[in-house]
This record gives sequence, C-alpha cells and structure tokens, in this order.
Amino acid sequence: MSLRSILRRTSNRAAVLSVACLALTVLISGCATMGGGAASNPFVGTWDLVVESQLGTNEQTLVVGSDLTGSITSADLGDTMISNAAVDGNSVTFDVVFDIQGQELPAKFEGTIDGDSISGEYVTDLGNGTVTGTRQ
Repeated sequence: MSLRSILRRTSNRAAVLSVACLALTVLISGCATMGGGAASNPFVGTWDLVVESQLGTNEQTLVVGSDLTGSITSADLGDTMISNAAVDGNSVTFDVVFDIQGQELPAKFEGTIDGDSISGEYVTDLGNGTVTGTRQ
C-alpha cells in the first residue's frame, strides 16, 4: 500500500504525514552516521606534529588517507612515506624511515589519538622522540 493510498483512506492526514516525515528523518539521519571516512577512523586527516628528540625540535605535517597510507613533510627532513599504519581504537602505530644527513633512520610511531590531538613517540635505535600534535 502506498503512502498516497493511505492518505486517501485516512481521516487524519496530518498524523500520517507527521509519521512519514519522522520515518524519513530517521532514515536520513541513520545514513548520515553510517560508515566510511574520517568519522570511522580517528587517524585519517592532516596533523601538525612537534617532535622533541636528542636532535632538537622538529615540526612535521602528517597526512593520512582513509586507506591508512600517508606521508610526513618536514622543512628539516623533507618528505617521507609512512607504512604499516594500524589503528586499534584510539591507539595508532606506523613505520617511517627518516633521512637525516644522508643516513636512513627507521622509526616506529606508537601513540594515542584523543579527539583532534595526537601524542606518542617515535621509537628508534638511537633513542626515542616525543611527538605531540593537533589535527588541522
């Protein structure tokens, strides 16, 4: 039975229209909150990072796509890709290899996301660096 036939047969069209509008609103709201993108993965986005290590302070921009691929850009260290990114709740890890004065320095990031903030550390064979940041 169609909505039009229900409207013809009912004496209270306003009530039927109200119910139909409410059902449509619920359907649309449900679709808007389902699946995909940054809403379902707290790591996706662009992050401004500050790294404190034995080498000093380094500012970086981390860009992460919905497929968890990404890159880090730094005025001091250039551009590099991240790999093996993983998210478990609000915990995030990824691998990266920095080029420091022509020497490769592999690092593993281990951190936590809290809303639009991220914190953690780069773990390397030469010592660790503290990382803090915010989402752009």
